[in-house]
Amino acid sequence: MANWVLAIDGGGTKTALRLYDASGRVVQEQRGQGSSLGHDLQQGCDALCAQVETILNGAGILAHRINCVAGVAGAGNPYNQQQLVSRLQALGLARVEVFSDAITSAYGANLGAPVACVALGTGSVGTRLLAGGSTHLVGGWGFTLGDEGGGARLGAMLVQALMQVIDRQQELSPLLEGVAQRVGRNRAALSGWLSAARVQDFAGLSEQVWPHQGQCALAEAILQHHAEAVEQLIRDTRGDYDLPVVLLGGLADNTAPLLAPWCQTLMQRARGTALDGAYLLALKN
Repeated sequence: MANWVLAIDGGGTKTALRLYDASGRVVQEQRGQGSSLGHDLQQGCDALCAQVETILNGAGILAHRINCVAGVAGAGNPYNQQQLVSRLQALGLARVEVFSDAITSAYGANLGAPVACVALGTGSVGTRLLAGGSTHLVGGWGFTLGDEGGGARLGAMLVQALMQVIDRQQELSPLLEGVAQRVGRNRAALSGWLSAARVQDFAGLSEQVWPHQGQCALAEAILQHHAEAVEQLIRDTRGDYDLPVVLLGGLADNTAPLLAPWCQTLMQRARGTALDGAYLLALKN
């Protein structure tokens, strides 16, 4: 390959960049603020392009010598994808390819070999990668109607449980007491929180449920629903193919022990990262 490669993994809370020289040696790595295109497209493009300029300036390499492959949250939307491609092309890069971060994560998870990759973070998405490189996304539709198995959905279930307790004028359990401290313990306070709540705010509530695992009937019910949703996402992602399963994301480690034995036998640890996946995609073209 004549050109260098800039691999990018852009998520909601952070962006990772890795610069490879023409021989495949890593010469620069950088981490910065999130660059998701799904929440604020303009801000995401601005943040990512600024970080690209920073890493290239730091390496002292001209943009026209760089092939850039980026996996970015929100790039599954074709409009978002094209907007970011245009912005990166304007920097003078030799070649620009932008994928959903689910695609680059899947390529990295088994280093390009077939896999069912399921990411559990704020949202959830499954990616089926088959021999030959074909991919298929499952889920990842967003918080409004999807993302079962993600952190925001866990948080929403906690808020719904709190609503019911407020309506019934019941005493708060220790789990819901912790939730109420964050969102309010009466109708007026909770309504105010809901009017301004973002997806990330719901996801932040999910951390409340894990310490009550095995001690609280509500926590057990919510986690059972969560596990069943993840199991269904795994089924749908594997489809009719005999694929190993890799769980990724902030909820992966806590969720894995909750899954049924048939899931446990399919799971393997990730062999690489989304940055590795972006580099592999650069080598394909």
